[in-house]
Amino acid sequence: MRFFGKSLVLAMTLTALLGVSALAGEMTKTLTLNRDISVNGTVVKKGTYKVKINKETGEMTILNGKEVVAKTTVTLATDERKANGDEIALTQSGDTNVLKSVKFDGSRDRFNVTSAQAAPNQ
Repeated sequence: MRFFGKSLVLAMTLTALLGVSALAGEMTKTLTLNRDISVNGTVVKKGTYKVKINKETGEMTILNGKEVVAKTTVTLATDERKANGDEIALTQSGDTNVLKSVKFDGSRDRFNVTSAQAAPNQ
């Protein structure tokens, strides 16, 4: 019985530690774009991508498979309502749609792009 109690406490401690580290580290989501956009000066063609966000460093990476398509920096803001589907905010720079922020389905976290610039020659 004593062994069971120690094992239970150890399991609960490990679960708590893993949960905290998962919240503090990196998150990965899938994002589908219905138009070409510019991310930190790089054109990202419409399609489905993997988005990795490191909450500690504020780096957002957009990947097509294992290939890095674009990188930018983001800041985290918390909205009152949860997103109903993925939400992408864009600004217009000439004929270019520039990524302003991303909010993922079911989340209150909005990731605001801090290095928003248009892609050249668009």
